[in-house]
Amino acid sequence: MRNMSMNRAALTLASFLAYFALSGMLAPIGILAQPSAAALGVSAGEMVRTLGFFSTGTLAGSLAAVVLLPSVKLRTLTLSVYGVAGCVLLLLLVRPTDVSVIAAMLCLLGACLGVGLAQAALVISRIYSQTYRASMLVATDGSFSLAGFVTASATVFLLTQGAPWSSIYGLILAVVLAILVAAVWLEFPETVRSEDSEDAGLSVRAWPRTIWFLAAALFCYTFGQSSFLIWLPSFAQAEMGLSAADSGNLIGQYWLGMFIGQILTVVIVVRLGAVKMSVIGALGCFMVAALLFTYPLSFVSPSMLALIWGVCNFGLLKCLISQATLAFNETPAGLIPSLLLAASLGTACSPLASSWMVEALGVAAGMMTGLVSLAAVLLMVVAAIAWRRDMNLSGIKQ
Repeated sequence: MRNMSMNRAALTLASFLAYFALSGMLAPIGILAQPSAAALGVSAGEMVRTLGFFSTGTLAGSLAAVVLLPSVKLRTLTLSVYGVAGCVLLLLLVRPTDVSVIAAMLCLLGACLGVGLAQAALVISRIYSQTYRASMLVATDGSFSLAGFVTASATVFLLTQGAPWSSIYGLILAVVLAILVAAVWLEFPETVRSEDSEDAGLSVRAWPRTIWFLAAALFCYTFGQSSFLIWLPSFAQAEMGLSAADSGNLIGQYWLGMFIGQILTVVIVVRLGAVKMSVIGALGCFMVAALLFTYPLSFVSPSMLALIWGVCNFGLLKCLISQATLAFNETPAGLIPSLLLAASLGTACSPLASSWMVEALGVAAGMMTGLVSLAAVLLMVVAAIAWRRDMNLSGIKQ
């Protein structure tokens, strides 16, 4: 029993590190845009699109995970994807000067970490019961947020010390190596499905419509969040009059607030449930984002607004995913990768769409794009709840 408990704890820690690695790559994109553009001699918009290829790779990895997780053993998959990721990170530390090469490397790295993220979420959903599943999925988001705070703060520090723009990738490499070491001796849950397993014949078409509303909410959430975070430093300098260092620290404040919110949510979600937390989070995200966008009409400092916005985000993504898993007795192997695919699609589309908006209409347009998307999240969450209630009242089994 003790060995089983230790193995579960180690699997949980490895899953947390998987979230840390992916967040550590995403969080500094807005901070790195201008320094990397200056170093490579390209525009900030072009550099955002280049760094955004990591999100494109994450999308591809999430899509691949839908196929790989039900058919490949988790140990084999972990060693493969994180082995490749480690090699790519080593190459990035060499500082290639061709943006096309950087884009290709980031795309491959994103694909590997995207598979790893879906795998980590599936592991958590399999080793914890429904009672604690939502709480633990939110806890993994705590690692995601902590990574955002740590890497954003570390990036600002390294840049102010004159370090190359790619230096932060050394920290991500250390995390990837830790996952590889853990994967050698951990006992992973079985996810390879047999022909007669319960979910082998459960097709996507059989999923209730609530799942599709939640998938749309996940897309809008990551699209809006990513758009806001990418352009917030530039917006803060252009519209709020902040320095480069202070505007970069807003990103760190956001992730710190999100980490604090998720610590609280780990306890609160057990009492309120994933559905109520999804509504609270969606409403809070939109309202505080609107205050940030309309600054200085609000009488709160940008740093405090960024912190509060992070708190409001808490574990919204995982609350939405946990809400979806409650529709099944045992989570289908393809459900979480499919939902993460929707989330990854939003993250992947954001740099491309928002950079076009910024180049055409200015940096405020990039922020407005994110704000509209966050409003759509609230609408999709309400639609999912309304549909589920209608199904329950009419006696139709979802």
